[in-house]
Amino acid sequence: MGTWYESGRATPAAGHAAGTKRVSPVLLGGLAIAMIALALAFHASRDADQAGRPDMQLPASSPGGASAFGDAVVNRPPRPLAGNPVPSYPRSALRKGSEGDVVLSIIVGDDGRPVDVQVVERAGTEDPAFDRAAIEAALQWRFEPALRDGEAVPSTVRLPIEFRRN
Repeated sequence: MGTWYESGRATPAAGHAAGTKRVSPVLLGGLAIAMIALALAFHASRDADQAGRPDMQLPASSPGGASAFGDAVVNRPPRPLAGNPVPSYPRSALRKGSEGDVVLSIIVGDDGRPVDVQVVERAGTEDPAFDRAAIEAALQWRFEPALRDGEAVPSTVRLPIEFRRN
């Protein structure tokens, strides 16, 4: 777009250095819109997957089980926020060529920060380096806290973490 041909040789367009190429603003805008749509679709599907998971546990609303707001109850399990760090693959496991899965039980406070993280299941190699890497990362994670009757409450969530060499 920034170059035209005159008498068989390339001539730079006015105001542009020779050899630079311009990208159409329409193309950049379309790319930005596509990336935003992809991110929204990803988060919507992730939220839908987590909403129906049976391993999300919320504390009881009251000793009698009745809601303070009657039938208008807003309940939601905790949800990990985007941008949480991915557990790093342990170097010792890379050297050994081992892979494994770790399931964490995370107690999430009403502020969305992990209070306690425990390994509850393992599969594959029982390398303790996987446990340490998963716990280290999970302690840095942030969550949207669980809601019970519209208020943030502490809760427990179980999250699987896979360690695979690619």
